[in-house]
This record gives sequence, structure tokens and C-alpha cells, in this order.
Amino acid sequence: MMTELLKRANEIKDKLVSWRRTIHQNPELGLELPQTSAFVQKQLDEMGISYTTIVNGSGVLAQLGPKEGKCFMLRSDMDALPIQEETGLPFASCNAGKMHACGHDLHTAMLLGAARLLKEREEALEGRVVLMFQAAEETASGARTMVEEGVLDGVDAALA
Repeated sequence: MMTELLKRANEIKDKLVSWRRTIHQNPELGLELPQTSAFVQKQLDEMGISYTTIVNGSGVLAQLGPKEGKCFMLRSDMDALPIQEETGLPFASCNAGKMHACGHDLHTAMLLGAARLLKEREEALEGRVVLMFQAAEETASGARTMVEEGVLDGVDAALA
């Protein structure tokens, strides 16, 4: 199974890189992630994965698998830092004074990749998988707000 998943991940590598670069070019801060959240929602829509938005629309919570059984959460963070990018990369930040300098662009792309792989194997899931795309990790307010909105209700284990 792991060999099959690795093979499939390699097959979608170009898509993952494209997602990461799109997110990297459009960094947003804190709890204000309208473009990033919309991008994540668009990808989930294209995959046929249901989701809800939380934290005033900036956080995204998706679910796969059966409603019964154990629930496992995968989490990524989506916000950037208030830093001016000076890398000169062709996919550098288009938003002055904002940059994905901490890897959250990669975290988001990786969770979208996991979403795609899980969706392709959804029938084989023996429990529910929750995908949490978190806003405001850098300010430490996103997790608190999402927990207050109930994201951990019914979750048996989580991995970030």
C-alpha cells in the first residue's frame, strides 16, 4: 500500500508544485486569508470533497470517509509572515511585505495532496478523516479560534 501511495504521489508531483507556487505567490496574514481559503476550497471542490469554512471563512474543514468509526485529523497552516520577499524566484510573493517564509505554502499543498490521495481511496477508509486548513498559526490565534468553533469535537487523534 505504501509503495502504491508513493507512486501516486509522484504522479501528482507537478500538481503539488503548482499548488505550492500559487499559494507562495499570494501570501496572506493572520485570520484574513480570503484568497488562500478560496484556493483551497476550489481544489476541494474539484476533488469532490465536502467542506465547511470556519474562523470567518478563512479556515477550511473538510471530511472524508464514513461517519462511523474512529476520527483522525490532519492539519496544515496557511498564513504567511509579514516579511518582504527578496528571493527573485519566478514564483515570488506578489503581495508586498508578505511572504511564505515558514513553509505554510508547502504545508497547504501537502494537505491538498493528501486530500487527493485519500479521496481516491475513500471507499477503503475505515473511519473518518478530517482535514483542517488553519488560519493564523503565526499569531497563535487560529488554533484557539478553531478549537472554540469545535474542530476537535469527535476527533480521536490528530497530526500536524
